[in-house]
Amino acid sequence: MIRRIIGLGGTTALAVSAPFVLTAAGAPANATTTTTTTSCSRLASATNISAAAYADRLVRAWGSGATATANCYASTAVTRTLYGQALPGGIHWRRVSTEGAAGTIYVTYHDDARGGNLTIGVQNVGLRAANGWHAAYTAKFSGEPRAWNAVQWSDNLVRAWGRGDTKWTAYYATPTAAAQLHKVAAKGGSHWTRSSAEGAAGTTYVTYRNDVTRHTLVIGVSNVGLSQGDAHAAYTVRYH
Repeated sequence: MIRRIIGLGGTTALAVSAPFVLTAAGAPANATTTTTTTSCSRLASATNISAAAYADRLVRAWGSGATATANCYASTAVTRTLYGQALPGGIHWRRVSTEGAAGTIYVTYHDDARGGNLTIGVQNVGLRAANGWHAAYTAKFSGEPRAWNAVQWSDNLVRAWGRGDTKWTAYYATPTAAAQLHKVAAKGGSHWTRSSAEGAAGTTYVTYRNDVTRHTLVIGVSNVGLSQGDAHAAYTVRYH
């Protein structure tokens, strides 16, 4: 079934402020969960920042797989929870709320790509003690993950390229794939219609046809990269 995907209004871009993935494989059994104050001293001071900024640093470090940094901000219990869910955490977390209760600030993040929430509890007393390290002492996942599929990812890429949005084209595609699209046109236009999608060897190939020029565009999206919460999951482009 042919489905029209490009509208004159374009699409709403995904926020990428402090992101990660709920559905990736669990962490290796030997993931380090303790870090000395000396090894944390290389980082920017954690004593004069807000609890929300503190939690942001932790989620970004976990998201990128920087375990030594994450260990500085998190308690052993928190690293166990985070690493047990995924390592690296991925790139799709966005802070959505902050609230305080009984000396703890609870900072909640939403996974824009897959759904589901993560709440980090930062102890106010901990922020002022021992250089502020390990003040994040509780972490809880909630909500049902709702994974983006490869077709939706490809549609987002084609929309971004279609409206000439280089930032989001570069987000959805690898540098090579983005360059291939820009070689076709700096602005792909709004006349692309998705005509088919099929999987082969870990890749989903999504085909579009231009209603004006009759050219065909095929986007290859890595299913593995998408499941692990990576950006740039679209890695190959064919145009003819």
